Amino acid sequence: MAVVKKTVKAKVVKPKDTKPKVAKTTKTVAKPAVKTTKPAAKATAKPAKVVKPKEVKVSNSTAEMRISGRKMIGTIQKEFTAKFPYLRLSIYPYSEKSKSTKQPYRADVKIVDVRKKDSAGEISINGRTLVKNLENNFEKVFGLYAQVAYTKKDGSRCYTAGSLDEQSLTFLNGFGEKEGWQKGVSS
Repeated sequence: MAVVKKTVKAKVVKPKDTKPKVAKTTKTVAKPAVKTTKPAAKATAKPAKVVKPKEVKVSNSTAEMRISGRKMIGTIQKEFTAKFPYLRLSIYPYSEKSKSTKQPYRADVKIVDVRKKDSAGEISINGRTLVKNLENNFEKVFGLYAQVAYTKKDGSRCYTAGSLDEQSLTFLNGFGEKEGWQKGVSS
C-alpha cells in the first residue's frame, strides 16, 4: 500500500461566545498502490517439467595434476596412476638416464631433496600432456629423469619410446586398456 498525504479542513469547536474558526490539518491516508503489471494469463498451461541435467561422466584424466618440489615421489606416482591407471611414472636421478639398468628414487623421498635444478618451478600434467613433454619437463624444471612406463599382459615392464612418446597421456592410457596392459601397477 502506498501512503498519501491529504490536506483536510476540519472544524474546531470553541466555546459559544467566540466564532468558530477553521484550521487546516494534515491527515495521512493509506491508499492501495497502483499496479503497473498486466493481469496474469489464464493458468491453462501445464507447469513446466523440471529436467535434471544428465550425469556426465568426466574422465579424471582431464583434471590437472600439479607437481611441486614439496611432494613425495610416492604421492606423485599414486596420483599419476589414479589418473592414468594403465601407465606408471618412474623418477630417477638424471645420472641414470644413460644406464641400461636404472635405479629409481624411493617413494618416501621428496622432490626438493633430490632435484638438481634450483628453480622453484612446478610441473602441470593433464590428459592432453604429451609423454615426451612430461619427461622433458621433469628434466627442465627439476633436473630429474622421468619415464612413463607400462606393464604388458605377460607382466613385462616397458618404457615408452618412439611413437608412444608422441601420444597424449589420455590416448596412451586408452591404448593400454585396449591392448590389455595391466591396470594399477605401481612403479
